[in-house]
Amino acid sequence: MPDAPQSVSQDPQSRYLRRIERRLRVIQTLERAGFGIYLPPDAGERRSRLELLARLIARQSELPALTRETFAQATTLLEKQLQSMQKQLPSDVQYRNRIRSNW
Repeated sequence: MPDAPQSVSQDPQSRYLRRIERRLRVIQTLERAGFGIYLPPDAGERRSRLELLARLIARQSELPALTRETFAQATTLLEKQLQSMQKQLPSDVQYRNRIRSNW
């Protein structure tokens, strides 16, 4: 059986970030279809949920090799994409989220 192509990086950081990019493309497709994902109104809770999502996307074998900076980058990318989906939610949910935010 032939080996994997050499163009595929074996670096856990780059593999993880490519996986994040693939997940973001799925989220973008959902947004184009008119779906929205609810984010908690509290900024601290929202951040912790996004960090948890970023960690859940990582494979168990990659966790020891991934740095805090990589998780922070993934969390920022996820937050940016999910925040843009908030306009898809009903206006009462948007209003409730705005009141509790420090915008």
